[in-house]
Amino acid sequence: MKGSFSTYLSDFVSLFYPNLCLGCDELLPKGSEYLCPKCHYNLPKTHTHRLEVPQFKEKFEGVVAVRDVLVYAHFFKKGLIQKVLHQLKYGNQPGIGEMIGRRYGKELLESGYADAYDLIVPVPLHEKRFKERGYNQSEHFGLGLSKALGIPMNVDSLVKVKHVGSQTKRSKLSRIVNVDGVFKVLDNSFYEKRVLLVDDLMTTGSTLVACLEVLRECKPEFMGIATIGGAK
Repeated sequence: MKGSFSTYLSDFVSLFYPNLCLGCDELLPKGSEYLCPKCHYNLPKTHTHRLEVPQFKEKFEGVVAVRDVLVYAHFFKKGLIQKVLHQLKYGNQPGIGEMIGRRYGKELLESGYADAYDLIVPVPLHEKRFKERGYNQSEHFGLGLSKALGIPMNVDSLVKVKHVGSQTKRSKLSRIVNVDGVFKVLDNSFYEKRVLLVDDLMTTGSTLVACLEVLRECKPEFMGIATIGGAK
């Protein structure tokens, strides 16, 4: 009876506040989360986990060693992934990250990544930004991956100790300089571990490199990266 009442209440509320697709603004079919089936199908997926010559890996070559650079979808200005990530970061909808993490995690699981890593580590937010937003969008993406792959997530050992503000309008060189000394590892949780660092978006890769450099000092077995979006 309780379940039926919840269903009726949800249906009643949806009459006045309908759930719309983030991509096309059409009414979401029952059972769909955030994106309708058509928009899910139209996501510009990279399939980096299936490619012999990985895309995006050149951003890190000669800078820091990474085993995998896993990107769910291509990021284009005014594109579908930009709309999704905007709602994830600024629309108070952290569930978007978990939904994409679960979906991507299932694809990775089917490609043999179930035992590839020991820990999932989200790029942390500074305390100030966390208080403003109320959540870390990368952590929710990591949570979805963690649930799908059965890999634990560590959200406590890598921290952001310096607030640097938005990187959006900075040049590549300025971004690299701006994140120097921003991150810190608090303990030895990553020693000889296979660490998958996760974030919502990869552009220049400067933030990810800054995290990887401090993680490398902990002597992990190896490191990898997974992001929702990636810009070439």
